[in-house]
Amino acid sequence: MTVVEADGSFVEPFVTKNLYINSGETYSVLVKADQNSSRNYWITTNAIKAHHDFVQAPPPISDRVIVLLNTQNLINGYPHWSGNNRSLSLPHTPYLIALKYNVTEAFDQNPPPDTNDIESYDIYDVSENKNAISSNSIYRIGFNTTVDFILQNANTVKPNHSETHTWHMHGQEFWILGYGSGKFDKVHDTKSYNLINPIMRNTVPLYPYGWTALRFRADNPGVWLFHCHIEFHFYMGMGIVFEAGLEKVGTLPTSIMGCGKTKDMIRP
Repeated sequence: MTVVEADGSFVEPFVTKNLYINSGETYSVLVKADQNSSRNYWITTNAIKAHHDFVQAPPPISDRVIVLLNTQNLINGYPHWSGNNRSLSLPHTPYLIALKYNVTEAFDQNPPPDTNDIESYDIYDVSENKNAISSNSIYRIGFNTTVDFILQNANTVKPNHSETHTWHMHGQEFWILGYGSGKFDKVHDTKSYNLINPIMRNTVPLYPYGWTALRFRADNPGVWLFHCHIEFHFYMGMGIVFEAGLEKVGTLPTSIMGCGKTKDMIRP
């Protein structure tokens, strides 16, 4: 094979039979298929040192389950994405500052619901109530607790239409316990969770008319965004915000003040 690129940069081409690839490295190689077509040819890989000791199994049970029904709704006649009938609208004052300094008027202090009535919700049809509310409330999660997020996809405001969403979590990583098509069954589907060696990531797809189950340990203090990584979906409200371990966050510098109600904190 002829190596022509390494980590995004062209290199002086060279020919080799073996290539050592370390963690995070990438190469582009060219192979000319000019040998006898009646034979089989193999490319093999071998790990010089495995890192099994670093693979963490998830906690066997969770302390809290948040079921997030993903829908498309109308707000003032315009389409928005929603979770449990709430479309995220970010406040002018940063959450972390508002929480540390107890600026309660900066955002809605009423917590969003942990679940929607998905057992009676028809995920394959346009909701009878097409309207949602715009909300900047947040989930308050106990520090070092284990939380499950069940992402449930449903129909949009168009008949027979559901979309793929790519959910991304800031500040934390989660185990992907399982996924499936149709409506999530809390009795049946939880039995098929992979609790032995599930992959740990911070981004996961949610497929049309399907569900995805995540588990994470809230061990990174702060205020974190969990949202669809399709940008216009996020700007149309597909996301939530959660707080964990706020008491462990140190004093905030005045240099980050200046937005929303924080302007009053830096005026002489």
